[in-house]
Amino acid sequence: MPLEGFYKCSTRIEPYKPEPAEGGVKLDSNENLFLPREFMQYIVSEAAGSCDPRLYPRNETNTLKEAIAETLTVQPGQLVVASGGDQVIELLVSNMLKPGDEVVAVSPTFSMYPRFAAMRRLIYRPVELDPGFTLDPAKVLEAVSPKTGMIVVCNPNNPTGNQFKMETVLELVDGFSGPVLVDEAYAEYGEYSLAGEAAERENLILLRTFSKAYGLAGMRLGYAVANKRLAETLNERYMPPFPVSNLSLWAGIIMLRNWEKVEETVREAKEERRWLTEAHNRLTGVQAFPSATNFILFTTEKPYMEVYDGLKRGGVLIRSIGKVPGHDDCLRVTVAPRDVATKFLEALEEVMK
Repeated sequence: MPLEGFYKCSTRIEPYKPEPAEGGVKLDSNENLFLPREFMQYIVSEAAGSCDPRLYPRNETNTLKEAIAETLTVQPGQLVVASGGDQVIELLVSNMLKPGDEVVAVSPTFSMYPRFAAMRRLIYRPVELDPGFTLDPAKVLEAVSPKTGMIVVCNPNNPTGNQFKMETVLELVDGFSGPVLVDEAYAEYGEYSLAGEAAERENLILLRTFSKAYGLAGMRLGYAVANKRLAETLNERYMPPFPVSNLSLWAGIIMLRNWEKVEETVREAKEERRWLTEAHNRLTGVQAFPSATNFILFTTEKPYMEVYDGLKRGGVLIRSIGKVPGHDDCLRVTVAPRDVATKFLEALEEVMK
């Protein structure tokens, strides 16, 4: 049967199955819980009132690009707007690489990178961080072969949470002739962005998203930043005609007009991140790692799945991670407002007894 080959190939792809969190404390996906739901409903209401859903998007994409460009101090022509960061990844691996090409990825990393590699029949080559979560560009470049078509690095990194030194990441970019995808999904929570470097580098592509700091995870809106020639080619030759809905485009535009509110919640998240890290480290059998994101990676003396399952039974959902360089039992939790974070900590303390 013709479909049997399709079904057989599908077995190499790890399913993505988010856990349901009805009625519980959901801290597994790093959404921005500091933006009040009422404010976000206002944003969506304003977006709905600004667009005509009967019509395909017209100039909204350009309006959003201009707003992003002003925020990042880049040119609108450097931007590729997509339906979430996942579509940016799909766009790049589908059109820049062919089956059998290698993707060298700084590891551990965002789970969608090995998944997309498997979907496109690419060879996925992870290069582990050092035990202190430091990036060694020479080690990554040593893994490059004639078959390597792309290097991927998350910065700040998911799931370790740390941000690498700028000069270290640029050494990686400048040391490889092919495309280097730097995933900056959490850049707003870090110390810097490489957006200002993209215009002058032929091979640097940044992935950015509205799903984290901007609180629009449910609207599916993301974008890439690259040099003008590359962005123009991706936009004109490889993107579908209307990849993003009018509603999502307008939500992004209006969120950028309210940047001061986003900035306020980023500052608040950073303050609570510090408090939550210290609170973790006061618990017996728990060690939290420094973070430049809106989540915290921590390790436990108990087996991590025992801790994960215990929290889940108590109505608290976080992300199970497992092994990272130097540590075997790791979990990841979203930084949340104090009342929510306190419920999580109380549950964690109980499970660790």
